[in-house]
Amino acid sequence: MNEKKMFSDYQPKISPDTIEDYQKKPSKVYDILGEIGEPNINNLKTIITYFLKYKIAAENNPGGTQKGNVAIGAEEDQYYPSEDELLVSELGKIILQVIESYSKQQIKILKLKHQIESQRFSYHEITFRHVDVMGSGRFFYAEKATIETKIEL
Repeated sequence: MNEKKMFSDYQPKISPDTIEDYQKKPSKVYDILGEIGEPNINNLKTIITYFLKYKIAAENNPGGTQKGNVAIGAEEDQYYPSEDELLVSELGKIILQVIESYSKQQIKILKLKHQIESQRFSYHEITFRHVDVMGSGRFFYAEKATIETKIEL
């Protein structure tokens, strides 16, 4: 049997798996991320405000584990995050990305300029993966990190 002929329209996914692959639109996640726009130091204060708001929401509305369909690539006990958890993870990644774009000295100056207080953040990062199941399609799954990511600003 020649798999190339049998699945001639198959195209492997070569880009990283992201929230855009996993979370369907419309969604509160995209509404908030769209409102924020391109992450940079100028909107860091807004990003932090949303992060803190949705961190509380995520604690009150966590996702959960459900029996997964192993035949299509899910874990036996597959984790399904809530929209609030997805949002906190994405906002945390953005905060980290912005902070890592500057030196510690630059951050110190920019915090003063933008009136951002020193603070610590922690969150469970949600990552994404895909599984191509021949004859069935491409399936995306979320995984919640067991160890919290910690950010010091």
